Amino acid sequence: MIRVLVPPGSLAVGREVELDESEGRHLDVRRLRDGDGAEALDGRGGVGTGILTRRGKGWQFATQIAFLEPEPSPTIIAVGAGDRDRFLWLAEKATELGATRVIPLETMTVRGVESRVRDGTVDKARRRAREACKQSGNAWIPLVDDVRSVEGFAASFPGVRWFLADKAGGACGPIGVQEPVGWLIGPESGFGLHDIEVIDNVLKPDRVALARHMLRFETAALAALAITEQQRLIALKRRTG
Repeated sequence: MIRVLVPPGSLAVGREVELDESEGRHLDVRRLRDGDGAEALDGRGGVGTGILTRRGKGWQFATQIAFLEPEPSPTIIAVGAGDRDRFLWLAEKATELGATRVIPLETMTVRGVESRVRDGTVDKARRRAREACKQSGNAWIPLVDDVRSVEGFAASFPGVRWFLADKAGGACGPIGVQEPVGWLIGPESGFGLHDIEVIDNVLKPDRVALARHMLRFETAALAALAITEQQRLIALKRRTG
């Protein structure tokens, strides 16, 4: 069944929601017809099934069943993104793996890199995350922050348990089912000395080795998300017996 995205909070049984132009173009390309069934996501947990109806050149979604997916446990990925194309790819895959927030960091070691992530890249990443939700069925679109410095974001997330991807670190310890988690992923050249000083003093992360070899930032971020999901599944099984 095809999926469409609708405005947050717009799904209610018996209600018709007008789809935006981009969704309408997608339906036209897929050659959907008036009366075809579809699933709708509002990006903030709302899920609905219903019927597509044609209104002139536009489309509407008539909701027949609607429910709310529980909000996921906070899972933050903060990456020193020195390459915009690979960051866009990461935004898609992190969405599929359940990240709730993706933060591109302008670290000391990427500030002079021509291909680094800039503000224009962030808008594209947000669109990629929306499309990834539609493809994967993730009911919660992750937030993609503007580019931030390490100093600028370090004190913004009280109560989050932080991990730092470090080839010299140890194994990841247990993670609670609902425990807020954040991962710090440096660029291939690593965090600068000042960045590490801020990270250690403010966030006090556990250092975790993700693999035996040096990973690119997008590979490390996905490995971190996979580890987090697995640890939460283990914790859930222990809780439920």
